[in-house]
Amino acid sequence: MKLYRTLATPSRDVRRSTARLTGQITVSKQASFSMAHYWAFCLSLLVLRTIQASGHDCTVTNISSIETLINCPGFTVQLDFHETSHQVEVRCSNKPNFELLRDLQNLPKFKFQQLAYKYCPLPVGNRSLVDHLSIVLDRSQLSSINTLFFVDNAKLSEEEVLDPQLFAGLDKLTTLSMKNSTRMPLDNPMLFEHLPSITILDLRRGDGGSRVATGLLQPLTKLAELELMENGLTTLPSELVSRLPNLKTLTLYQNKLERIEQFDELPSLTTLDFTSNQLATLQEDVFERLPELTKLVLKSNNLTSLPSRLLRNNTKLTTFVADYQRGQGLVLEDELFAGLQMLQTVSLIGCKIAHLPAGLFTGATKLTKVSLSNNRLQTLPANLFRDLSNLRELFLQHNELNTLPDTLLNGAAQLRIINLSHNYLTSLSGELLQSQRVLEELHLEHNQLHKIDVRAFKSQSESLKKLIMSNNNVSLRENGQNVMYENGNTFLINRTPFHELNRIIELDLSHN
Repeated sequence: MKLYRTLATPSRDVRRSTARLTGQITVSKQASFSMAHYWAFCLSLLVLRTIQASGHDCTVTNISSIETLINCPGFTVQLDFHETSHQVEVRCSNKPNFELLRDLQNLPKFKFQQLAYKYCPLPVGNRSLVDHLSIVLDRSQLSSINTLFFVDNAKLSEEEVLDPQLFAGLDKLTTLSMKNSTRMPLDNPMLFEHLPSITILDLRRGDGGSRVATGLLQPLTKLAELELMENGLTTLPSELVSRLPNLKTLTLYQNKLERIEQFDELPSLTTLDFTSNQLATLQEDVFERLPELTKLVLKSNNLTSLPSRLLRNNTKLTTFVADYQRGQGLVLEDELFAGLQMLQTVSLIGCKIAHLPAGLFTGATKLTKVSLSNNRLQTLPANLFRDLSNLRELFLQHNELNTLPDTLLNGAAQLRIINLSHNYLTSLSGELLQSQRVLEELHLEHNQLHKIDVRAFKSQSESLKKLIMSNNNVSLRENGQNVMYENGNTFLINRTPFHELNRIIELDLSHN
């Protein structure tokens, strides 16, 4: 009977909390209840809680024709319309219960093609995003979007495997970005089975690939652009990026890859980016099955050598970038770029390169820009650029060059810009620039120049517009007389070697 008394008489704390909750029902501490009265009282509380948990306490405020704010107890949902991109942005604070928003009045009627779903939980289980958001947005508009951005949804989402049903009803979607949302497991290989039209997929900032199904991308036969940057990937399973016949761009920026296996055939791949990884070596056949590759980026890795046959099958390559290798010094094997007749740009800045082989650029006749600055080069092969008849820009600043062969530039007669600043050059011969009749800009600042041949700039009389020779040891006077040098001999002159530069606009001889 003691149990009956406990149930029959609510405690003072229960009575007080009940009064606070309802704001209307007050129970006197002197009241005496029967069991029937008590259960009736509990039932009334349950009904009251249900009423309070409805959307009746949510308010819709149309701040403008393109901005709506939904306020509910404990959370808000903001709807913004971006007219230029025809995008609706759904933004959440805290963890909203979208069911409470059902049947709300005064919701806006946007016509949109893109959806950005930010800081909101992803629906899980057998529930689609279309079902989830049709409570606040037009269902037919949701089903017609071509672009979907998930942004930072993992923080408020359940730690469950995402279900393919999430994307049901999005048949027209061509672009999907899941930035930060891929910290949720992606180990269902059929996750994207409802997205037959996807061409662009962004899975950046994921969980490191530890829970990514290798067959995840197989349903995406139209996929053209894949972003896997900032995922912490330590390996790249070949199965993950295989059987993608239309893939053109693969970005693996800022992962933790130490080595990569030979790619399976990707017949359409044109751009491959490995920037900011930890690659130390590359097998010479790693890119062999990428026949359409035009741009290869290997910046900020730990590469110590590049084998001569690395690019032998990439005959359509136009751009090669491998700046800022973090190793002790990058070794380029002979003929690395030989025969690449479509190659236009080579950039190897800041790689601690000490030597260049003579045949490095043999046959690369379409090269227009070579950047080899910030290395440790002391000398260059005499005929290094002999085949580069289309070379327009040459950057060799911040090296340790002390002499240059007179024949160095003979084959590169189309140069417009040469930068040799911040080296240790002491003299400038009359032959070095003899072939440069269209040169417009020459940088020689911060060297140790003290001898300039009288013929040094003769070929540039009608082309050179900018000549920077500051911070050298150049002097045009000796024993109080004007002098110049020719073939190492001193001559008295009446004019400076710059007199024939008829097109010069900027001439800097400061700090000499």
